[in-house]
Amino acid sequence: MFSNSINYPDSKDKLQHKSPDSTGKIITEALHELVVMTSMGTWVMLKSLFSRYCPLTITILAGIIWCGYYISTEALHIQFIHDIEPTIFTYDSLRPMYKIHRDVYWALISSSLFLLAAFPAGIYARMMRTKYIKLFQQMGLKNGTGDTPKLLDKQRIDSNRSKYIFDSNGIGLSEFEAKKERLEAHFKQNVESIAHGENKGRIEISLNKENFPELIKYQDLLVKNPLPANSFFVGHSTEGILSQNVAKLPHMLIAGVTDSGKSVFFKQALMGLLESTPHVQMYLIDLKGGLEMVDFVSAPNVKFVKTIDEALILLRQVEGEMKSRFKYLENNGRKVIEPAIDKMDRIIVGVDEASVLYTTPGTNDPDKNKVLEARKLTDSIAKLSRAASIHLLLATQKVEAQIIPTTVTENITGRMMFRSNSFQGSNQMLGSKEAMTLPKIPGRGIWSCGTTKLMIQSPFIDEDSIVKRCKVIAEEFKNKERKCFNEMIGVKEEKAARKKQEQVKKAKKEATDKELNLLDDKNKDKE
Repeated sequence: MFSNSINYPDSKDKLQHKSPDSTGKIITEALHELVVMTSMGTWVMLKSLFSRYCPLTITILAGIIWCGYYISTEALHIQFIHDIEPTIFTYDSLRPMYKIHRDVYWALISSSLFLLAAFPAGIYARMMRTKYIKLFQQMGLKNGTGDTPKLLDKQRIDSNRSKYIFDSNGIGLSEFEAKKERLEAHFKQNVESIAHGENKGRIEISLNKENFPELIKYQDLLVKNPLPANSFFVGHSTEGILSQNVAKLPHMLIAGVTDSGKSVFFKQALMGLLESTPHVQMYLIDLKGGLEMVDFVSAPNVKFVKTIDEALILLRQVEGEMKSRFKYLENNGRKVIEPAIDKMDRIIVGVDEASVLYTTPGTNDPDKNKVLEARKLTDSIAKLSRAASIHLLLATQKVEAQIIPTTVTENITGRMMFRSNSFQGSNQMLGSKEAMTLPKIPGRGIWSCGTTKLMIQSPFIDEDSIVKRCKVIAEEFKNKERKCFNEMIGVKEEKAARKKQEQVKKAKKEATDKELNLLDDKNKDKE
């Protein structure tokens, strides 16, 4: 008789029956890791052919090919198989292997040796990738799905500098910048820059072992690094001492809070241009009563103005000179004024505390029309003056559309940003909040020019040094060691105005004398 009950298998037996064989699983995972490691190693070795490790990689590949050739030629692979078990793998049983062409063995053996060499390279690449995945997880640098950036490459630039290239994996540049201090703590180096790579999906982090000096002097820089022509010092960077040719700039904006080093940087840049530029005229606008720019008064090729009316006259004259130079270029079939060839001086227009001159005026402001005209003239010069060898240097505490027109800032390539107290100010200048995180060290700033963005310690120059150096320049003009090709802008107008005033005075005097003579004649007639 059959029982009505059914004997089901034990649940534990059921699980064991349905689960994959543990040994097979281990073998599968091992093979998978072997393929992954070898693939990663192959990719690393192929990439190294286009890096500074190219000679080493070529040497390794040449060694592998030679070994493959030697083994296949001497039939060492067949000897190896025979030596494993001579009784089974006899030479007679292995005789068919001799019929295969040597080049086939050469290719197979060389490929096997290459994969053998690629495997440890893959292990290293995997370890490095895992290391940075853990690092970014600890930092909280993860995208919406929890994935972290992936290390793509590490490049050594020189003995102090290196660069890490990451696949951002959907994480924005600003998120990396926010973790700058954590990155410095991990690498135990200064983060020189964090920027996009060849596309927006790549992030490049540049590191430097060298520590920044907190003070460098203008005079010391000149001794060690003489300025090239038409240049000024930007300062000490992670790439060494950096200077900038104003002809390639062509305009610069300097910003930063009080006591951050903005004014000192502005003055040392002006001093550098005065000393390094053979034929230069410099016009300085200082609406704070001329207190900052008075140090340059000894130099005969420097003129400064200190009222808004004088500033307007100067900007009109500069724009007029710019248009005159355009006519000259058109008539002579040239594109850019080159002072040495065209016998025209390079012109530098510096505006200290630009906010005083350009801040958007209120409706009832008596200087409203003057400010609007100043903004318009500056906009025109910023857009067009490069070809005329005319350059703008603007310094201000804040950079906002209400202070300096956006149309002006858009045409200024060079930007030196010192410490900022607001995100808006830093973002307006640099497109990031980097200036907010700068240490409170006078002269510490960020230089941005084109694709370059570097931390800088700018040079320090004191007022006495400026006065002494300007006196030296005055002596050089006196001894004809220096010269300007042209008269300073406005000199002709000033001479004409003085001549007109003298003519008016003379006419008045003659009229007065004539009246006095007539009066004398009348008195004589009465007598």
